[in-house]
Amino acid sequence: MRFEIAEEFRVFAESVRAGIGDWEPPREPELGTWIDDRDDALSGRLAAAGWDELWREPELLGAAVAGGLELGRGAAPACLVDEATLGGVLAVPGRARHASGALVLAVPLPGGGLGFGEAASQPVPEATLDGSGTVRLDVRLVEELGPDDAAPRWRAWSAATLATFAGLAAHALDAAVAHARAREQFGAPLSALPAVQSRLADAALAVDGLTLVAWASADGSAAVRAPELLWAGTACCEVTASAHQVHGALGFALETGLHRFYRRAKATQAWAAAVCAATR
Repeated sequence: MRFEIAEEFRVFAESVRAGIGDWEPPREPELGTWIDDRDDALSGRLAAAGWDELWREPELLGAAVAGGLELGRGAAPACLVDEATLGGVLAVPGRARHASGALVLAVPLPGGGLGFGEAASQPVPEATLDGSGTVRLDVRLVEELGPDDAAPRWRAWSAATLATFAGLAAHALDAAVAHARAREQFGAPLSALPAVQSRLADAALAVDGLTLVAWASADGSAAVRAPELLWAGTACCEVTASAHQVHGALGFALETGLHRFYRRAKATQAWAAAVCAATR
């Protein structure tokens, strides 16, 4: 399926894509160690492209989706979404991501509110699957926004996060299709095998669904879009897992970079679920 978007959003997506450039997170994770792939230079380039403060105007939700798709395709750090929309790095009860040295922590509150705080304890690095720089810490709230005041920020965060899921899945699918066309098995390309075709078709359907849901979120009709976020996390992880299946053992080779998208999808799914639970 082809998605036609407004010209201004297409141009903004190109700006975000140029800002990401050839950036890559650490390719060789040291499992069991703490990794933070936050990149201040990358944040600066995207800020120059107009990525920051997308929550201020409802008409900018489309830009949040257009840019979020590119962030997903680049497996960019999650703090880029948090800080541009919420105004701080995301913290849920007991944990925060990309929070080492962060000045402002954004805390989801029950009923759809949003709090801003600071570390009330020494951050303790926690080894995770992804390079999201997760730390354990207590938070001291210094400001709280009620649901009405917080809604614009949560709308932008939800739209950008949904778009990130779509971008992650789209990149994984593109990689799987390219591999299936190039790799031969039993005297024919993998793409000629019915089982592979079926798996890729299911993945393509999921990517189309993720992209449609992301763009639908730009209507601004809801703040934290819990049902969509929970579904999108599952669908994105399934697509990245299918990409691994199509690649076979090569999917686990660090040289392919595919593992980065699976790890990012799993981590984003976990944090999105935590936000949905905290804002109920």
